[in-house]
Amino acid sequence: MVAEHVAAPGWHQVSAASDHALAGLARREVGQSVRLIVETGPRGRTGALRFQLFLRSREVGLTTEPFIAGSVDLDPLPGTPWIEVTRYRSRLPLANGEQVEIPEGIGLQVLEALAGLLPEGGSLIVEYDSPAFAITAEALAAGVPPAATPLGGMLFVAGCGSAIRHAATTSRSGRRALQGFRFAPETTREQGRGLAMLAELERFLSSSSELDWQVQSQTRPIAEATITALRARHAVPEGPLPPP
Repeated sequence: MVAEHVAAPGWHQVSAASDHALAGLARREVGQSVRLIVETGPRGRTGALRFQLFLRSREVGLTTEPFIAGSVDLDPLPGTPWIEVTRYRSRLPLANGEQVEIPEGIGLQVLEALAGLLPEGGSLIVEYDSPAFAITAEALAAGVPPAATPLGGMLFVAGCGSAIRHAATTSRSGRRALQGFRFAPETTREQGRGLAMLAELERFLSSSSELDWQVQSQTRPIAEATITALRARHAVPEGPLPPP
């Protein structure tokens, strides 16, 4: 029998049946028999709502520490709505005392769920100083475009690939982060962003042969897949790109 989740003092579990802004995440299935438990806590100094996501699996039980922690501000005024993941953990303790490694596929589904809360143009910010994103950190330090890194690829697939860049500041936890913007309907600005990303990725593929092999093996396939998706999205045929 899976243990019941008990929120820490100052935190409150969100019900899927409530009208809470994060209710769509509560009990959401993000893997085979794996569902989310959502907690919200005190608001930060900027007024953003703090949240934590735990995992409950019918097979292995309940995580006793959050898989993801962050903050969210979906108010359209005065700026663009955003969600920030300030801590992402890929290895977690269970209620039975064991440790479990969280598959990347579950992480992607969680990021997709978070992205789904954002309006068009909103941004999802995810820190990459956690061990889960060690290759992303190494690749960025080597000059790989954000969209070609493992985390950048996850942001793109999650629906926040209109533009992917280094966050303007480090995350609120003091960690480095990437920021992906939610896809919007095709406009001149949206196409311009897509073509700029496409050109950057094409340049990367043509100049990445000097990189460490481990970095190449983890980033070139992401760049190739993203190029294919961008060409389809913006109706760009194979061959040289149109002039900017």
